[in-house]
Amino acid sequence: MSCLRVKSSQTTISQRLKLKRLRIASLLYYRSASTAIGPRKPGSFMDFIQLGALLTVCRVYPERLLIYHAGIGRTVFLGSTKITTLFLFAFSTLFIAPAYYFSPDEPNWAAVAVAAGGAVPLVFVAYTTAPFVNYVHIRLPLFARQSQEHLVRWSKNISPSTEIDMTTMRLYGLPRVSRMPLADLQERKRTVLGVANLVRVPAGLGSTEKRPWWMGKEVTHFYVGQEKRTRTEPAIWPSVLDAIRKRKVS
Repeated sequence: MSCLRVKSSQTTISQRLKLKRLRIASLLYYRSASTAIGPRKPGSFMDFIQLGALLTVCRVYPERLLIYHAGIGRTVFLGSTKITTLFLFAFSTLFIAPAYYFSPDEPNWAAVAVAAGGAVPLVFVAYTTAPFVNYVHIRLPLFARQSQEHLVRWSKNISPSTEIDMTTMRLYGLPRVSRMPLADLQERKRTVLGVANLVRVPAGLGSTEKRPWWMGKEVTHFYVGQEKRTRTEPAIWPSVLDAIRKRKVS
């Protein structure tokens, strides 16, 4: 099998354990086949069961593979900044602004100025950090999950229908996952006020599902770094970026 041909120097400890289980399962399979009474019919039900078990053990990579990671430091700093500006706005609006409004020594416009001053950092941080992508996952077909060699071969010609998950951060710090086919992403030209380098443009009309009003609008602008911040081996994020750049910007 292809999984038996993976070099031990290129596998992690978990992959070596999977290979060891595969060898044991193969040994038991052939031993049981040799000691079976009478000839076994090809394509029997037990053959399919044992073959499925062997293929399950042989899958080196998960179906949802992490291909980009922005880094723990950036993620923590971004979340702390959003929470800080949110609390600053709430404190200035609920406590400081009413104090200025009911104070006989201060004009009424001072309360409005304090509330606006607390809202400016919140709006700025919400606008500039909304497209920032913390994680990118891609869904692998069964062929690409078998070994490192198959994954590299598949990454050189990725199908446009491959699903990709972009994980951003909400204003209050919780993650937000946007799932889309790879064909919906385009490279965006950098502008003066623009902070995104990828934009989601659906390939056809009606490709985006209607969302309830309380869920908000879908994220259509993303920012991802060009560096290889990934925990997988090999890194296929550059291949994904090349596939995105091949689509012309409308």
